[in-house]
Amino acid sequence: MKKEINKQLDILEEKNGIKIIFAVETGSRAWRMESKDSDYDVRFVYYRPINDYLKVNKLRDVIEYTIEDIDIVGFDIYKFTRLLLNSNPSMIEWLKSDILYKRTFFNTKNKIIEPKEFMLDFIERKYNPIALYHHYRSMCKKNYLKYLKTRDKVTYKKYLYAMRGLVNAKYVIKNRNIPPISFSQTLSVIDSIPIEVTNKLFEIITIKKQGKEKDKQVNLPEFDNYIESFLKLDDDVESKRLMDYKEIQDMIYEIVHQKTD
Repeated sequence: MKKEINKQLDILEEKNGIKIIFAVETGSRAWRMESKDSDYDVRFVYYRPINDYLKVNKLRDVIEYTIEDIDIVGFDIYKFTRLLLNSNPSMIEWLKSDILYKRTFFNTKNKIIEPKEFMLDFIERKYNPIALYHHYRSMCKKNYLKYLKTRDKVTYKKYLYAMRGLVNAKYVIKNRNIPPISFSQTLSVIDSIPIEVTNKLFEIITIKKQGKEKDKQVNLPEFDNYIESFLKLDDDVESKRLMDYKEIQDMIYEIVHQKTD
């Protein structure tokens, strides 16, 4: 499958006249919660020839493509970076993903850098904890209110998505750090979640891997009550404004001046 994904990425590069900086797996496979029939969620960051950025009519900064069970989405480096500088968790997870399809090295000022690792190091030092916390809290709230509390789509998958938002939000508070990409790893190291909730989550992860995550379920009171309590809290999370963009800006200047062919 990796060979097929790289083939499709090569086609997208040629078709769109772009250069992929890095491409990774995201979603359930990156979180180590995939089932046998899980789709492949491929995400990549790219840049264009410098003249494309000078055009009067701005080119679209998102590329989307689906073929069979492979879902591919790419963001232009500027779009990706703007979201990253706001501590967007999805962008951070792209950087933290350890399932790598493509990566590019650049010679910048006589130094070889890998942009994915460069940006990951940058955001781990500069991210805004309160922004990251509220992003994950919002994930929990959205899934809970839309699907679970309304009983509209009560499945183990929806519970996992809601609880992953909750657990990651609590991890940010407790550990003052970005959560691991593997959900099981996060659960293994966090100690602010009741043990019965943690054990139930491990059980549901196992069920999901068996391909039963979309089966209709009854509501789980132990999760519903815990989520309700969490959403009522007003946690004290530190905030820090990311003002110094120079490291990232210098790197982007170097990248977009590289040739794409």
